Amino acid sequence: MHLKTGDWVVVCDAGKYVVYENQGDTGRLDLRIVSFDDHENPPTHDQGTDRPGRLGTPKGPRSAVDDTDWHDQEEQRFIDALAEQMNGWATGAPTRHFVLVADPRSMGRLRKSLDEHTQSRIEHSVTGDHAHRPVDAIEALINGA
Repeated sequence: MHLKTGDWVVVCDAGKYVVYENQGDTGRLDLRIVSFDDHENPPTHDQGTDRPGRLGTPKGPRSAVDDTDWHDQEEQRFIDALAEQMNGWATGAPTRHFVLVADPRSMGRLRKSLDEHTQSRIEHSVTGDHAHRPVDAIEALINGA
């Protein structure tokens, strides 16, 4: 895939994102970090230990209610915050286009959270867990896609 100068590459998973801007030419990538966040999200058992709730029924025994998955909720909050930032970036720069690189679950959540205007700015997407890889590996990934 060929990126234009000024295109942004958003690499994320449910706990980290790195945003790069291509400062190279169409034939040569030169990705530079624009923004990043590495969010600590401990497992659910470290975030809360409430007993599961119980639900009574008019006729019959009480049944248990599923535990709250605090870890999953925090992942969704993180993705929603990234989507909100991307929506702002797309609105603030009318010619900016994006390439998304994310694991399948984060990709689905992110696409669902982006507004239509931002989604129309996504030029390409690459599915895979690459959020912890160095910039040269991201450049090689994009060149090979």
